[in-house]
Amino acid sequence: MAITPSSAQAFTLTGSVETFTGDQAKVDYWLTEVNGGVQFDFKVDTSINIGDLRGIFLNLNNADLISGITASANSNPFADINDRNFYSINTSGRNNDFFTDSSGGLIDLGGGNNLQGGGNDSPADGYHLAFNIGQQGLRGGNSDFQATSFTLNHSSQSLSLSDFAESVFGVRLMSVGDNRQGSSKLAGTTPTVDVEPEPEPEPTPFPTVVPTPLPTPAPTPESREVPEPVGILGLVGLATTLTRLRRRHHS
Repeated sequence: MAITPSSAQAFTLTGSVETFTGDQAKVDYWLTEVNGGVQFDFKVDTSINIGDLRGIFLNLNNADLISGITASANSNPFADINDRNFYSINTSGRNNDFFTDSSGGLIDLGGGNNLQGGGNDSPADGYHLAFNIGQQGLRGGNSDFQATSFTLNHSSQSLSLSDFAESVFGVRLMSVGDNRQGSSKLAGTTPTVDVEPEPEPEPTPFPTVVPTPLPTPAPTPESREVPEPVGILGLVGLATTLTRLRRRHHS
């Protein structure tokens, strides 16, 4: 079993499930939180080997939530997957593709769609959730699926990546390899939800105290000295004396 976690966005888990028994194969997956639910995207890595998706087996960390789980199909999110090779799960009627078991007993959906075997390398005794994809055999190329996408919701609460983190997933592939005669059973464990903590807010700086300027003192008015009375009398006497002298001189 192997898992390849990536440093994806804070609200997405990505990884791969790989062969624990059968022909070598690899299936990549993406789990993304969307509108209170979790979207699951699965795609066969055809660079390793082509194969036909037949079953997907999931575990939920809190088995008490199983009774409220619902599934809905998504449109094809893969630009490199032809719609003919993309499977939309059916969740209604007699051909319902979605199965649940709160005891974790899902491991065989019939028609060879199971994860039994593998001896000591077997990934788990059972699963909580399982999806039956397509039919056994390629049937003229009309049942050759390399991808699927669906969303899980709960009837009374939001689901998050933490509900599926560090959880065992399994995938069943048929018609594996160039000759389409092989078979593979794959499993892996989802990575830990590693959300970066929010940065602590910078402390609010203390306001700078600007001192209130002192008022500018009013200018002191210029002093205008008033002559003392004695000085005035002296000046009057001097003027009188000068006047008399002028009269004598002219007479």
